[in-house]
Amino acid sequence: MSTKQHSENKLILAIVLSILTYWLFAQSFINISTQVQQTYQTTTGIVNLSVSLTSFATGLFMVGAGDVSDKIGKLRMTYIGIILSIIGSLLIIISSVTALLIVGRIFQGLSAAILLPATVGVLNDQFKGKALRRAFSYLMIGSVGGVGFASVIGGLIATYINWQANFIVSIIVAIIAFILLLGTKEEAKEIIDKRPFDYMGMFLFALLIGSITLFATQGFEQGWLSLFSILCLLVFIIATVSFIIYERHKNAPFIDFSLFQHRGFVGSSMSNAVLNSGMGTMTVFNIYAQTKVGLNAFQTGLVTVPYVIMAILMVRLGERLSLRYGGKPMLLMGPLFPAIGIIFISLTILPSHWYVAAAVFGFVICAIGNGLCATPGLTIAILTIPDEKVGLASGIYKMFATLGSAFGIALSTTVFAILQSSYNISIAATCTFLIMMSIMILGVILTQIIIPKNIKA
Repeated sequence: MSTKQHSENKLILAIVLSILTYWLFAQSFINISTQVQQTYQTTTGIVNLSVSLTSFATGLFMVGAGDVSDKIGKLRMTYIGIILSIIGSLLIIISSVTALLIVGRIFQGLSAAILLPATVGVLNDQFKGKALRRAFSYLMIGSVGGVGFASVIGGLIATYINWQANFIVSIIVAIIAFILLLGTKEEAKEIIDKRPFDYMGMFLFALLIGSITLFATQGFEQGWLSLFSILCLLVFIIATVSFIIYERHKNAPFIDFSLFQHRGFVGSSMSNAVLNSGMGTMTVFNIYAQTKVGLNAFQTGLVTVPYVIMAILMVRLGERLSLRYGGKPMLLMGPLFPAIGIIFISLTILPSHWYVAAAVFGFVICAIGNGLCATPGLTIAILTIPDEKVGLASGIYKMFATLGSAFGIALSTTVFAILQSSYNISIAATCTFLIMMSIMILGVILTQIIIPKNIKA
């Protein structure tokens, strides 16, 4: 192996390990919340808040972090993100003070908001051509594999050691990533963004994203017509209108709306949101499997393991097929396969053991689509915009994923709960799954309409 290839592999490993601190370890919190509540001796509401805080903070700060990385350097921001991940994990495990739990989860979200766009920018700076596509593939393998194994790994570690060990391992992984990055040089750019930072734009953007995210994730518990939900919607509308008006009159806006003139970027981002809304399907399946089928949390997590394996295998295949057939066909297949897979997951009329088998097969079909379009989607989003805006664009692309997941979970769980008031749990689950299938079909249609035919990927 040449010295150059060894250096490239070292950098890719460092980047993958850094994002695993979020996708694998921070996300494992969903499966260990019961043990966390026992340790902190706090209310269920506080624990549920701590579960959602990391994703909330990620979606809230991601675009801003991407914009800042364009200004001060993607590699520097990656170092900062790793350090914040270590701090967040330490705050969660050093005591049983609830305030530190909340702050620690916010730090983990802020770390993810920095790392997700910054790591894409680092790879885009350090690699070109086929090497860039290869690096993006490994990045997506880390993302898909991390979030897929988070529940299983988190449950295993919490069961056989303790839940704190998840974050001890996360700290070790973060330190290894930091060390591997040492010696990498920040790529000098001919175009350096020295515009003053738009703090008011960031504040308005935080308001609109925060309010709509709270509405989507907490509206069902609070009531969709409750004072809380109505206030969230009012804040969202006012903040959105104010943000658009204010940003259009800024010479150096917080978000460059010219990015949305690129149809490839818009289409791939929307496809990303649709695919990630599929987390709603997995959420409802987990509830149904543990409530009706009789599986425990660890067994439910095992059902999705074949999904993870297939998705990882498909990532590199999607990279190769996009080179041969173009990126658009891959993005069309992205939502199409999950639409087919969800049909099998919706077969709740089957006996329990047959249903579990059908669900496993359905998740594997879903994984084919998710894996095939992972690299082409990111590549289309990045290669259709100017290099100096890669950090900002990747932040928006990742934000679409985070918010797509949040809306998918909010929609599916709300529909599931509403249907259960009129029908038995099996019918409610089937109808919910079919609604999520319809969203995937909508994703296929939007991809066909928006993304140009001969776009590079």
